[in-house]
Amino acid sequence: ASIARVCQEFAVGNEVLDIAEEKCKYDVDLESAGNKIARNLVGILLNDTFSDYDGNLYERIMVNLYKGLNFMSLNDFENARVEFNRALIRQDMAKEYFAPQIQAAKEKLEKQKSDPNYKKNLKNTKLVYDEYSRLFKEFKTSENFINPYATYAASVFFYLDKDYKNSADKFREIAIANPKNKAISAINQRLQTRAKNVKSKGKKYIFFAYEDGLGTIKNEFAMNIPYIISDGVATLSLSLPMLKKRDFSYKDISINGVKATQISNFDNIFATEFKIELPWIITKSILSGAIKSTTSAVVADKFGGMASLATTFLLLATNKADIRVWQTLPKIASIAMVENKGSYTIKDSSGKIIASDKIDKSKDALIWLRSSNKDMVKSIIIQR
Repeated sequence: ASIARVCQEFAVGNEVLDIAEEKCKYDVDLESAGNKIARNLVGILLNDTFSDYDGNLYERIMVNLYKGLNFMSLNDFENARVEFNRALIRQDMAKEYFAPQIQAAKEKLEKQKSDPNYKKNLKNTKLVYDEYSRLFKEFKTSENFINPYATYAASVFFYLDKDYKNSADKFREIAIANPKNKAISAINQRLQTRAKNVKSKGKKYIFFAYEDGLGTIKNEFAMNIPYIISDGVATLSLSLPMLKKRDFSYKDISINGVKATQISNFDNIFATEFKIELPWIITKSILSGAIKSTTSAVVADKFGGMASLATTFLLLATNKADIRVWQTLPKIASIAMVENKGSYTIKDSSGKIIASDKIDKSKDALIWLRSSNKDMVKSIIIQR
């Protein structure tokens, strides 16, 4: 779907995104409690990769965002409105989505407290959290999940659809969250003024949305921790996901002399969601390791060498971390708003021209630019 959008095959992109959203809607959003329990059991006994990929919450929001942009490019603003509303609803549901997962992790931890070896094992578990504490120093995480880029895209859609009040209301949320950002304040002032003067013709504007670089992905790392099981001490071999940052492209960019201001850092959004889910990830990995270690010991005791060897190979094969992720999402998103004077020129921080062209100055426009690296830059213009 990402490739289809860059190639301007908008209908094809939405066909693929529809499939992804249907899987999320019926296999994840509406998944029954029984199915969730069964899937978690598979994750503990085998590993999460034996189940379909759920997608991170921010990825699901981006599905609707890109569908909305694709519909705008197809001049189907009715369906675009549906997609942007869905993206905003998903964002509002973030806390409700995380709550049951956090609660499940807490319940598992509470059960472990009944184990007489809990306090000793807690010290060993801390080794895992210490490893992650170093990781999170590279990211800026927050307690509240939000993706301002989705809110911005929705605001621009409403503006181009001449729903100026809704556009201003959405962008106000971004301005409130960034009180010291002068560029965002200036855009907000323009949108609020337009909302108050709906009937006036007003100036025409170019909205700029720039997606830069490649976002964080997951790598697997392994670590061993001592863990007391029954009367003995086992060495648990844990396979856990670790976040890996990738590179910027141009990072800083300008349109018609106005520098685009960063609005979303997808690395931090990803890390925030990952950090919220981390207690459950670690708990499940330890439970899985404990069960597999116990199974291996029982097989060795009852059936001897060959069976024990076969079991060891099987457990090694299933001891994998789930490192699936949408790999083509950007690292950051930046925005700008300039008056439409009939042309645009986009430059990097050194002054090199990346893109330029004429544009109908009698219409408002959105220029979407994607640069995964400096050799791969694509722009899409939507005017109305």
